[in-house]
Amino acid sequence: MQQNYQDAMAMVRKFGKPDLFLTFTCNPSWSEILNSMEGIQRPEDRPDIIVRIFNIKLKDLLEDICKHGIFRTVLAYIYVIEFQKRGLLHAHILLTLDSESKIRTKDDIDKFVSAELLDPYTDLRLFQIETKCMVHAPCGTININSPCMRDGQCCKCFPKQFKDDTEENVNGYPIYRRRATEPVQVGKYSIDNRWVPHIILGCLKNLMHILMLKFVPQLKVSNTYINMYTKNMMQPRSKYKKKVLWIMMKF
Repeated sequence: MQQNYQDAMAMVRKFGKPDLFLTFTCNPSWSEILNSMEGIQRPEDRPDIIVRIFNIKLKDLLEDICKHGIFRTVLAYIYVIEFQKRGLLHAHILLTLDSESKIRTKDDIDKFVSAELLDPYTDLRLFQIETKCMVHAPCGTININSPCMRDGQCCKCFPKQFKDDTEENVNGYPIYRRRATEPVQVGKYSIDNRWVPHIILGCLKNLMHILMLKFVPQLKVSNTYINMYTKNMMQPRSKYKKKVLWIMMKF
């Protein structure tokens, strides 16, 4: 762990502070996973398949980022694999961009980050994935029993306010554009852009990945960001089959 930490800090000294914080989460509904099931098997019955396919897709994602220029030119990246309490794998990735590729203006932000629902008439498949996977469950007066409710308010500050334009560097963070649009029906709720987290839609392959993206605030970067990526992967809290398989397979 100490060696990983030193390597990460050496990268920061050489290439500068990270620019993007990317989260890539395994989806047990990926077609590659479902098509590998036999009989009445469910994804949770085959952690070996989930681990292998996640590793393949993670490699594809890193190749798209580093070689195919999703975020233009990447100088360096650091990532760590974590396992949720229910066992799903996810990767946290820090990216450092070169000077010509850095996100500097609100127009640059809008090119990469969306906090709005897509148009179902032009991007139907992505719209379906977004409304299924990347919409904050309605809460507040609409659903007072939502798990995010604390003392009568959403702990994630949803619903957000409508905003016509992105604002840069508000207390170190941007406030993303959320324009007022006609609501759409998702399940039994009618939602609009106020319920969409900030996301990036990328790597449009197979089931298409939807990724969470954050801009690392330049004024608030500290060892905390790096420590996340160098923690001991053998800590006792993660006694799950998928983690054991990940280590055994030496991914």
